[in-house]
Amino acid sequence: MQIKLILLLFIAHLLADFIFQTQAMSDKKGEKALTWNHIYHVLIVGVLSYIASLNIHFWKAAILLMSLHLITDIAKSTIQLRYPLKNFFFWDQGIHMVIIISVAYAYWGNVTFLLDLKIKTLATIASFIFVTKPTNIIIGNILKISKIQISDSINKEDSLPNAGKLIGIIERLLVLSLILIGQFAAVGLILAAKSILRFNGTQKSEYILIGTLLSFGFAVLAGILITQFTIQ
Repeated sequence: MQIKLILLLFIAHLLADFIFQTQAMSDKKGEKALTWNHIYHVLIVGVLSYIASLNIHFWKAAILLMSLHLITDIAKSTIQLRYPLKNFFFWDQGIHMVIIISVAYAYWGNVTFLLDLKIKTLATIASFIFVTKPTNIIIGNILKISKIQISDSINKEDSLPNAGKLIGIIERLLVLSLILIGQFAAVGLILAAKSILRFNGTQKSEYILIGTLLSFGFAVLAGILITQFTIQ
């Protein structure tokens, strides 16, 4: 029961922290320790946690999750203001995950789901959400932490705004889908097709290669976790 609840709350977290939270909201939250964007965001967290729990008795736990999420976000914003050059994204997400797991295991109420979804079904839903915008943001933060970026001297005039992000999402959805139906060879064909492309400038080639490998890596990992480690 706890595994199902953790997956349901993880889905709610992905939706609240990545899908329904815009970059503008995130930037505004970084300007002060507490803003209206903090409040608005945690309200989304609370509502989605309650809905995703599929448990009408979960409202007290949802309020607890909402409160702990707000405290974590305020702490992150406060520390970020003090150390603006540091990246606390993964610390923040790690704390959120610990909170979700702890609340799920410590849940004191009656765990009665309105829908009896299998663990593999929930893991699949979570994975398909994860490989969209959340993975784009995770890869972006990995590149920032690693201090990997294209020099300003490299010509970017031929690039379409947000095209790389959309391409990444599409390729990860394709890769995950192919893995789930056992078509591993087709995944190699997609990777080979991308390698045919030619880019002007070594820096840009290396940057795109790193992004591609990370993108495929997350999709493959999600697919393997679903196929190998879910028993229902």
